[in-house]
Amino acid sequence: MTSPHRYLRCTVVALGIGLAIPIAIPVASPVAAQSIRYDDARQVVGRTQTDLERAATFLANNHKERDRLRNAQKSLSTLDRHLAKGKFDKDTLDSAISDIQHVLDNNVLHAQDRDTLLKDIQDLRGVRADRG
Repeated sequence: MTSPHRYLRCTVVALGIGLAIPIAIPVASPVAAQSIRYDDARQVVGRTQTDLERAATFLANNHKERDRLRNAQKSLSTLDRHLAKGKFDKDTLDSAISDIQHVLDNNVLHAQDRDTLLKDIQDLRGVRADRG
């Protein structure tokens, strides 16, 4: 038979472990959450850069169209550099969104590339909304 004291000790130990875990998680959580948020933002930026590169392969040899693409890629690259350092730069993000919008407004694109870039802009705006 199990003594009542042994049962009580097991219960106290189990409660102690159960109480310690919720206290430990929130302490580490803000750092981990911030890192995940920057990683998520960098994934959106990387995917958008890839989508712009794919759209560029189908462009006519138009200098202005290529310049608009290059400006968007440069803004995204700058934004990614800031995110890699753990810094969020809203102005650079806004510039990137604006540059991609210029590509959409003024470049001749395949329908699939246009739809993909529209989705990328939506995702970048989501990144901005997450950061305040």
